[in-house]
Amino acid sequence: MKQMNIKGLFIVAIISLLMNGKVFAYFSSRAKPDIVVALDGTGNYKSIQDAINAVPDNSSKRTVILIKNGLYNTEKLLVPASKKNLTFLGEDREKTIISYHIYDCKSPETGNKCPADAVALWKDNKDLIRTSATLTVLADDFIAENLTISNTAGPVGQALALTLRGDRISILNCTVLGYQDTIYMANDGQRNYFKNCLVLGRTDYIYGSGIAFFSSCEIRSFGGGWITAPSTPENQAYGFVFNDCKFTYVNKSPREGDDGKMVAIGRPWHAFPKVAILNSELCEQINPLGWPTTWRMSYADSSDKLHLYEYNNKGKGANMSQRAKWVGLRALTAAEANDYTIEKVLNGWKP
Repeated sequence: MKQMNIKGLFIVAIISLLMNGKVFAYFSSRAKPDIVVALDGTGNYKSIQDAINAVPDNSSKRTVILIKNGLYNTEKLLVPASKKNLTFLGEDREKTIISYHIYDCKSPETGNKCPADAVALWKDNKDLIRTSATLTVLADDFIAENLTISNTAGPVGQALALTLRGDRISILNCTVLGYQDTIYMANDGQRNYFKNCLVLGRTDYIYGSGIAFFSSCEIRSFGGGWITAPSTPENQAYGFVFNDCKFTYVNKSPREGDDGKMVAIGRPWHAFPKVAILNSELCEQINPLGWPTTWRMSYADSSDKLHLYEYNNKGKGANMSQRAKWVGLRALTAAEANDYTIEKVLNGWKP
């Protein structure tokens, strides 16, 4: 009986851990990696792309690639659509770093991507070079966990860290770093879940037409730009939802003139943008207007098909008294906020 009680207490402790979002995926997927990547040769591969290529196609079983600590900065990575149910698991969030440096530029001879020497390495793969992203994911049910993904090109134009085109993608306990267009949710209706992540950028750095639920994340901005640039389709109920997040500000921007300037919640890209911020903390550097410009969208301020909502937020930037007088920009009621659960936003998917 005593053993049963001890066992029971152990189970309760494990359940308690599992209920803590910070460790859920880390605890559950840490057990048995299928493939190990290590720069020092102690794994199955030194190259992350070689490891991806070794994953079975269209598998119903999850494949876990453990990526050991190191700076992986020699590859522009692609997870093809056939590599379903794949997990990238970093050994240490701060020490497992996936990084590259391609950016968009006016250079027709290199497909409007720079620098030319780096672009030349990947130019024959259209899916890979379609954007400047360090990591492009075309597959469904992809998970990245416990690592850093970065584009180090700096303030030179579009320089993505992540392009996400699959469905049911989870980014857990990760740091995602960029300056302009850090994360691109590229496809209508695709569902993305971010938990306990840090996302850094300055210009439109969370953007696209997909659906994304950010839970307990830090959204960290350099000054002078816009956090989101949504392009939500008219018939899509949700765009980007932030719940229990912290919107913070950082100086020492890589671009001169950014420090000290305010940050806008967003600017509408096209279609009928939808962004909701709930139960979050907004720093004092948030532009009081929230959405200070219609940005070439003549109907942005007059259409009720834009849903730019806030609810139960705190911090100096959460004061809505000076928000732009757009028809679709307002506070949610408590009853309306109940429609912003993970399950509803992600259309029945429970990450």
